[in-house]
Amino acid sequence: MHQLPDFELPVRYRADVLDDLGALGVVPDPGTQPRLVYSFLRALMTFEIRERKLRKKELESVFGPQPLADYAREIEALRARYRLLRRLPDQWVEGARPIGRMNP
Repeated sequence: MHQLPDFELPVRYRADVLDDLGALGVVPDPGTQPRLVYSFLRALMTFEIRERKLRKKELESVFGPQPLADYAREIEALRARYRLLRRLPDQWVEGARPIGRMNP
């Protein structure tokens, strides 16, 4: 697991990052630590993946085995939706200085 730093506040999120976060319904303000937003996104994506798994199991209990390719496409779509998680939070902000390191 990554050690994620805190930053001196306020932070200035990059415009492309704010656009991607806004598409997910997440709107951090300059006083929100990027590591908290990152951790929230990870938890949200994990929740959505678990929901997909549960739905697949429910469908299988009623209709029998479901095509794995459909499930795989859904998971890939989720990974694309949460593409910000491919970058660490220090790449989300402009001109911010890290102040220590913390776990997500």
